[in-house]
Amino acid sequence: MAYSDRVRGTMATHSSDSYVLVVDDDPAIRGLVADALREQGYTVDLAAHGREALEAMRARRPSTVVLDLMMPIMDGFSFMEACHHEQLCDNVPIVVISAVHDALQRIKEVPIHACVAKPFDLDELIRTITQFASRNGHANGYITRERD
Repeated sequence: MAYSDRVRGTMATHSSDSYVLVVDDDPAIRGLVADALREQGYTVDLAAHGREALEAMRARRPSTVVLDLMMPIMDGFSFMEACHHEQLCDNVPIVVISAVHDALQRIKEVPIHACVAKPFDLDELIRTITQFASRNGHANGYITRERD
């Protein structure tokens, strides 16, 4: 059953703390992920690159960040470095989505909680985000999912 078929007419409820920041330079991906999360009851904010994401996090700390790695202006790696330097990412799970194999290899260098390779299965991504967002930033463990 497709994601949209399962959620149509039903809405999962999440606390007001279930705020997810989606960071991706591709507006179609940002919109797709945001719509799916909103259908599940999440509050969602969007950023097109790392600099916008830092500004959003300074204003309000999310329960989870969904982060692309390869973006203009400020990429995901630079975002994570700055975010940790400013202590904005403390206890905030980061779920990386990326299509670049070399970038996926570099994630071992940075503190993330999960990685889902593009192209991703939307159901799988939402399950992964929910796993961390529902813990309200107290995630432990590491998940890597690469598509075949």
